[in-house]
Amino acid sequence: MTQKYTLDERQIRAARMEAEGVVMREIAEEVGVTRKTVYRWREIPEYTALVSGLLADTQRAARATLRAGARTAAARVLALVESDDERIALSAAQTLLDRTGHPKAERVEVSAEVEASGQLTVDPGEALAAMLAGGLD
Repeated sequence: MTQKYTLDERQIRAARMEAEGVVMREIAEEVGVTRKTVYRWREIPEYTALVSGLLADTQRAARATLRAGARTAAARVLALVESDDERIALSAAQTLLDRTGHPKAERVEVSAEVEASGQLTVDPGEALAAMLAGGLD
């Protein structure tokens, strides 16, 4: 039968520091033990489980923070699409399309004769709006 080990205050503090990415030398100095002792603690299943759990908690918190930030970033990009500066508006529109999975558009050269003849019937702004809405008919 495996014996349950209870971590003491120094081990818990060391595990927290390790999960935060503090280097072994600093952990040992902070909790008042040698590095060798901290390395031995790493062989205790309860210590490694605590470090793993703390790392998982940190990663979950980081993902939640990034998800919240993504909403703010998306709103900012949408606002920039309406910019009076056409370069900023175009860059924001390209970013929006790229990030929402739309394929990159291929550049199509239109001859001056076609452009002058008025045979171009698709307004670029309308084409962009149609792409965002689900495609051109």
